[in-house]
Amino acid sequence: MTPVSGRPGISGLPGPAGTRHFLLHRLAALLAATGLACAALLAAYYGVSRNAGAVDDRTGPAIVQVAAAQRALEASYAAARDSLTGKASRVEGPGEEYRVELNAATQSLAKAAMSTVADDSGRQTLRTATGLVSSYDFLVQQAARSSGNHALRDAYLGYADRTLHRPGSGVVTRLEKVQSNQFGVLRGQTSFGWLLRLVWAVAFTLLAVLAWLLVDTQRRLRRHFRRLVSPWLAVATLLPAAALPLAVFAAQIQSRLGSARAILARGRTDALEEVDGVLAGTHWRAGATSWIPLAGLVVVALILIGLQPRIDEYRFRHDGPGKGAQSPVSVLLGAGARTHQVTAVLLALWLVMICAVGFGDRRDERLGKVTVLAAWTGEEGERFRKVLRRFTEKHHIAVSYQGTTALREVLLSRVNAGAAPEVAILPSLGEAVDYDARKALKPLDDVLGPAVLKAYGPLWTPRAHGKVYAVPVKAGLKSLVWYDATRPRSREQLATLAGDGGRWCAGMGGDDTSGWPGTDWIEDFLLQGSGRDVYERWARGELKWDSPEVARAWQSFRALFGPGPARSALTEDYTQGMFKRPCTLEHQGAFIRSNYPEHARADFVFTPEVLPGVDRGSTAREVSADYAALFGTSPEAKELMRFLTTREAQEVWAEPDRRSGNPFRPFFPFVTGTEAPRLDPDKEPLNDRIDKELRRRTLCLDASDAMPPRMRFAFQHAVLDFLSDPGRSPGETLKGLDQVQEKIKDQTPRPDRICG
Repeated sequence: MTPVSGRPGISGLPGPAGTRHFLLHRLAALLAATGLACAALLAAYYGVSRNAGAVDDRTGPAIVQVAAAQRALEASYAAARDSLTGKASRVEGPGEEYRVELNAATQSLAKAAMSTVADDSGRQTLRTATGLVSSYDFLVQQAARSSGNHALRDAYLGYADRTLHRPGSGVVTRLEKVQSNQFGVLRGQTSFGWLLRLVWAVAFTLLAVLAWLLVDTQRRLRRHFRRLVSPWLAVATLLPAAALPLAVFAAQIQSRLGSARAILARGRTDALEEVDGVLAGTHWRAGATSWIPLAGLVVVALILIGLQPRIDEYRFRHDGPGKGAQSPVSVLLGAGARTHQVTAVLLALWLVMICAVGFGDRRDERLGKVTVLAAWTGEEGERFRKVLRRFTEKHHIAVSYQGTTALREVLLSRVNAGAAPEVAILPSLGEAVDYDARKALKPLDDVLGPAVLKAYGPLWTPRAHGKVYAVPVKAGLKSLVWYDATRPRSREQLATLAGDGGRWCAGMGGDDTSGWPGTDWIEDFLLQGSGRDVYERWARGELKWDSPEVARAWQSFRALFGPGPARSALTEDYTQGMFKRPCTLEHQGAFIRSNYPEHARADFVFTPEVLPGVDRGSTAREVSADYAALFGTSPEAKELMRFLTTREAQEVWAEPDRRSGNPFRPFFPFVTGTEAPRLDPDKEPLNDRIDKELRRRTLCLDASDAMPPRMRFAFQHAVLDFLSDPGRSPGETLKGLDQVQEKIKDQTPRPDRICG
């Protein structure tokens, strides 16, 4: 078909040249409009439809599994308490219902850890919660074994309850945090936000533009060519109207997603079946996503079929007298160059669209992430997170941190499951030695270098098999007695008060580590009463527990705590000490100030000055440390280990906080004074005294921290058993501890240096 002779071209230019330019530009515009409209419509529809499968297959089950675990744990505790306080407790123990509910909780947690939508932090939290469940079960079993001793039974049940419900670090608290994050994901998947509204608006605008271009093209072609309508372009004009059913489908999917969210928000553990019913009709609607690219390709084909014959009529033209006709190739490469550019842009946009859709459904996967586990929670944990944030800012490596007071159970369960964190901060040297014996640790000699290890000194970095496997990142001073500084007292007055067990804040409770404050008491009595040589031999396992020196330390402990104070100590949490209870003195390490009320004024004296029956001239001080150990092999984990030993990390850690006196300040007696972070003695007088004491005196590592974990736990529970019946002789308890020591003497080595 040829244009009407003598009429101007469509674009207003004379004859064939104007028509050719119009057709080429209009083809490019139609192809671009088709590509952009399809891309916008695909993004809009996919933004709704993809969430149907995610809610039904992943988010819903993840929320229900966490809720089921929480319900089962609450039910297990209620069942154990009822059974153990009943008349048949000696025979029944925690009871069958407890075992059934605990097993259900464990299974739900395992499933939740595999399918949680609360990102990597949520998975780490669920793994920590799983480890805490074993700690909780241990405490319940201890309560069952103590069914004949009601005081001890009730104490263990109280510790189990705290393990579940301790604010910030209990199992249930952690599950509530995970579920809150999961509901945040669910709200994002089921809400029709402003961005999605904008994408839909853009999609319909582009579809309207495409439809107008197709109608206008046919109108212009009908005016210039002797043809009423192009059937191909007519069909192409009808296809954008197919977006209306897609909009209806999207509205239906969105409505059902809202219903599913309301069902899940009720917190019922049987909600999945109802959610499945609500979302059943959304799957085939979501499948309509694949129709959009197909429809776009059909529109492109119809446009090309409809316009290409018209373009072919102008492929050959004369540029004037004496000029030969251009070949088809030269026409396409010349006049059609802009069309080729537009086509290239269109194809690029189409490729970007497909890649964006494929990438948009991926979960957050950050490269260069290090997982860290430590015992710090609350404000102490937040202070450590500041150090980790500085590391991230400096090295652009993300850190996923989990804190738990039941570190041993959580970490050991993860090591045995092959899911150990890359870096762990161990609360004792004995645990580092134990994990080394399990072949779980990586040596640090090449990671840190000889200069760093030399700065720590042999006391803080003992070797195993000639290698260093853990380094302390902060230290704590023990052998301290705290009192209220608003009521000044002389040393003689404090010593008089110290002889009355009712004056002491001596809470032993907490979680599965309950009893450790009592081990500190006995260690201090032994160190200050019998000297560092005896203390060191005992800590290394070379002195029997029923030796006269150790027995005398236990007797001193018993003499101080009669039946009344002992029962009180057994049931009280160590965090609820001075300024929170009606007591006057507290035997605790330097860290305890962080548990005191913000405006409290505390001071301390050293234990040899006030404890009854010890050497008043003793200069030995018991100390503890938190040791960083490397479980992973990634370069990022090694970089974090190096950073934790730097002055920069120590300065961030030691920055004063909002509280007067900076009670959360950690101490670093591992390097020379000129390299260590400095403090202002006028603003931090207590910290200054502690810091100087850590550098000047005879220091002995906490003996139970140097013991193998099995020995340490036996020591802690022996203290609790002893306090439950303070009238008896310690002989039977000490013989039992000797039996444990004999069993494990060849299983786990002990540090060769305790004091230095």
